Amino acid sequence: MKIESRQLLQELKDGLAWPVYWIHGAESWRVREACQALSRALVGDKRWSEDRLEGASSSAEDVIAAAHTIPLGGGTRVVWIRDAHLLRDADALSVLLGARAPAAELPWICVFVSRDLDGRKKFSKLLLEKAAVLSCDEISEDQREGWVGHLARARGLDPARLPMELLCRFEPWSLDWVQNELEKWDLSEHALEGSGAEVLVGGDAGVSGLSDRFLEGFFERRSLPATLAVLERLAHQPEQALPLLGLLAWNVRMMALLLARSRSLRLAPFLENKLRRASARWSLNDVRELQGALAELDFAIKQTPQEPLALWGVLIHRFCN
Repeated sequence: MKIESRQLLQELKDGLAWPVYWIHGAESWRVREACQALSRALVGDKRWSEDRLEGASSSAEDVIAAAHTIPLGGGTRVVWIRDAHLLRDADALSVLLGARAPAAELPWICVFVSRDLDGRKKFSKLLLEKAAVLSCDEISEDQREGWVGHLARARGLDPARLPMELLCRFEPWSLDWVQNELEKWDLSEHALEGSGAEVLVGGDAGVSGLSDRFLEGFFERRSLPATLAVLERLAHQPEQALPLLGLLAWNVRMMALLLARSRSLRLAPFLENKLRRASARWSLNDVRELQGALAELDFAIKQTPQEPLALWGVLIHRFCN
């Protein structure tokens, strides 16, 4: 049975569950959200009741054996299967299928996370009849603005203040990317007390006094020596690497709106003139390339052991002269 995210959440809230969930699609953020909702409702802090398998190295027999294993202390066994489309002998999994019931009464709940659902296969047709199938496909262009607004409001942000045109047009687009951008926007607003003017101009209230010099060196002059001088100061305040990234990302978005002549850009005349002077050294292609580089920098700072100062140095050498 095909279900939507809202139906999934409502059923879990009502204490209902299916013996088998098949979650598929390319939108990884939606997949994670669904899995986290299932984990909170079905596992909670009872980690001993769950098991995790990889589709590439498992067979249907492995999944069935895990599902039939009684948890320590009894209750429901929850089995997670990643890359389920790679499972061997998937047809044998039909013995696990069943009707929706109170979650506490089910001996097992299997959550399959797959790249897709091949409708040509017999097992796929069984899933649509006797399991909960949640599609997490990529968001279509006409739905992007609604999703951006939803995620923004969930963070306490006002969608009307966001550069919606850029957030909906950027490619490659995904909800993960949107979340990243909203996090940087939120960070810049909190770090600088929510003032777009202060974000643009900088000042000692923002990012420990580094912002004015960084914006002058990087944006207004694209000067390698001037920007590297700021980087030397950052060496003594490494914890400011991420707030500075949020500040930079905000300014890049505003510059992109300006260069694209977007109607959604609303700034005080003084601030707009300051940004126009800075944009004289940038083309729209430059700015879009910089946006991609900032996304890479953001990922590297958060997800890799690389030294943040070295990553900043690479960025500065790439875009300054």
